[in-house]
Amino acid sequence: MFEEEDDNDDFFDDDELTEMEEWYDDNYEYFKRESNPETSIFIDVPLDVELFYNTVYCPAMREIATGVRRLVYKQYPLIKTESRPIILEYIDWAIEESGKYLLLNLYELIQDQREGINLREKYPEFESWVDFYGRPPAPPVLDYSFMDYNPVLKATMSEDVIKEVAEESLKGNTEYYEVTENQKKEYFNVVQPIVLKYYKALEELDYEGWIIYAVNIREDYEIYKDRLDHVETVIEYGLDEEDIDLEYDKFMEKLKIKFDEKWEREHKSKDTK
Repeated sequence: MFEEEDDNDDFFDDDELTEMEEWYDDNYEYFKRESNPETSIFIDVPLDVELFYNTVYCPAMREIATGVRRLVYKQYPLIKTESRPIILEYIDWAIEESGKYLLLNLYELIQDQREGINLREKYPEFESWVDFYGRPPAPPVLDYSFMDYNPVLKATMSEDVIKEVAEESLKGNTEYYEVTENQKKEYFNVVQPIVLKYYKALEELDYEGWIIYAVNIREDYEIYKDRLDHVETVIEYGLDEEDIDLEYDKFMEKLKIKFDEKWEREHKSKDTK
């Protein structure tokens, strides 16, 4: 319902597979290795993947879901007002999927590390990732560059007014920075201790490996954030519950209509005061 299914022409129906086999089949892209190519058309979960599934993936995902559920209702209080079944199902799905991207990519990372794969060669963007993912973002600073794009205002506004505008902008940017960084930190504080608790193999990671780890946990957070932001938007603008699963273009069309309606109502209300 909430994400596209892979087109797999399997020889077996889903009901003939165990839960682990179905999971392995659905996520096979994370487990295939050039060093160990698949030699059978039958679903045969390798022993190391079976061990990962039973001792790392399943217990970690259960524990992450419990923590993330509490976090969702803290970070997205509007969700507490929702009672529509399709929306609630989507919220449950988003919560239960939290950590999945991270854990599956970490399995691949550990295999790369053990096989001596050069991560700098595998990921051409590695050097840029060191700055973007490996270091905390700097807080906003006072910035007057907005005047460079508006020479008319620059010529007519006094220095005091320019400073006032820049300071007001800094205040807004700082508030946004603090909120977004705190939300990200809260997610990391839920997910990371659980992953490290269950996946002891992460102790093997070297410097390059920890940079890729930072990339993966950040991307996992962005997936979580995008899904819950989406829910909040549906609720805030009063979209129909079925709209939660619309394709992007159709969703944005409906959202624009709702946004315009909300803007008009709010401005009419101000005009009557």
